[in-house]
Amino acid sequence: MKISFHGAASEVTGSCHLIETTAGTVLLDCGLIQGGKESHERNRAPFGFAAEDVDVVVLSHAHIDHSGRLPLLRKAGYRGPIYATAATIDLARILLVDSGHIHEEDARWAIKRLAKKGKDTSGITPLYTQADALAVLDQFVEVDFNHWVRLDGLGRVRFVTAGHILGAAIVELEVEDGDNCRHVTFSGDLGVEGARLLPRPSSVESPEVLLMESTYGDRDRDEEGDRTEALYKIVRDTVERGGKVVIPSFAVGRTQEILARLNDLVESGRLRGVPVFVDSPMAVEATAVFARFPDAYSKEARRKYCSGDAPLEFPGLRLVTKVEESKAINGSRVPSVIISASGMCTAGRIKHHLKNEISNPRSTVLFVGYQARGSLGQLIQSGLSPVRIHGDWFEVRAHIEQITGFSAHADRSGLLDWYDGLGGNPAHTFVVHGDPEAATALATTLRQRDANVVVPQRGESYDL
Repeated sequence: MKISFHGAASEVTGSCHLIETTAGTVLLDCGLIQGGKESHERNRAPFGFAAEDVDVVVLSHAHIDHSGRLPLLRKAGYRGPIYATAATIDLARILLVDSGHIHEEDARWAIKRLAKKGKDTSGITPLYTQADALAVLDQFVEVDFNHWVRLDGLGRVRFVTAGHILGAAIVELEVEDGDNCRHVTFSGDLGVEGARLLPRPSSVESPEVLLMESTYGDRDRDEEGDRTEALYKIVRDTVERGGKVVIPSFAVGRTQEILARLNDLVESGRLRGVPVFVDSPMAVEATAVFARFPDAYSKEARRKYCSGDAPLEFPGLRLVTKVEESKAINGSRVPSVIISASGMCTAGRIKHHLKNEISNPRSTVLFVGYQARGSLGQLIQSGLSPVRIHGDWFEVRAHIEQITGFSAHADRSGLLDWYDGLGGNPAHTFVVHGDPEAATALATTLRQRDANVVVPQRGESYDL
């Protein structure tokens, strides 16, 4: 058996791992490379393997850094099945089509800029289109959690709950290799302990080979006590000042977790009469998908759902899709909560809400997710003032708050707890999906547990 790493190796993006045995080839994830100066060139570069030679694709979850190159894989010749959970397929439909739309828009803007300069635009094309995204969706094969599914002539696969986002799975593979059956587990992205809407990551038995994520492998998050209480205090204080709480949030996962916490506050009577706006068409679509899969919720969320309290529905919640509705929010001075994308304030409707509220000392900008270096969110979070939004400069007078506990990734302690739950060291462990510092720190700790650990680099292969 040979394992090759074509993304998310000493980096946190572009998840793509190839397993080759005498029986055939399995590709784990096929994610888009996001961020960094080389991402454009890397996404357009040929795969480090022949797409038509892949027999099976297994997708751990729908996030674009895990699924975003699937349309390119199809364009390169792959026509086989893509195994994923039902919720992952529904979310991938939203995310991949939106990604295709973004690539089309990027191409249009590039053509427009070059044409103004009198330059040749004939070579400018989208990375892929919405039509490309829709085409690859026909290759998806739905797999239930906790059931082994045969991979024709290759072995079998099982998905167990990862808790990262809706539908996210830990992948267990049993693949034929000559006279042997090799047991490989891919952690995918592991969720957090104490999430309100989704369960903690499932435990699995120690495999022969483990591919394990390490996003927060070098640090624990500074938990501010109870996340719901922290959210309540920020909303309460802002409303009492007569301001608005503006929350930049990722459309899939983070938004729904915050809504579940707000649901608790509204339904308990502690936060009534405060309008809550979800102003992101993608977040509205994703929230509808979450509502279709209550069986995937945590025990507490399922209990409330069965008692008649749907965790993503409560009085005062307004799901906004139309531009006119979004503009009306900004025109109102009624204290409210506004959840909008993008989560790092780099694009989308959130920038319009920031323009309206960031200089208002009564309002609050609440960050609930990671802010990449150089993003508008990171600049605001760092205390910079003024900041530039849509070409204009704005003094930052709003209160700036942060709740780190809403991250969808297990921190260092969570990763180690999950690993210890394997019940023994795998024969081979590969630490992936982490910056070099995070991956190395986790690998060092696992070696102290007598584990055989490698931090692979992109493009490296290992014969096992």
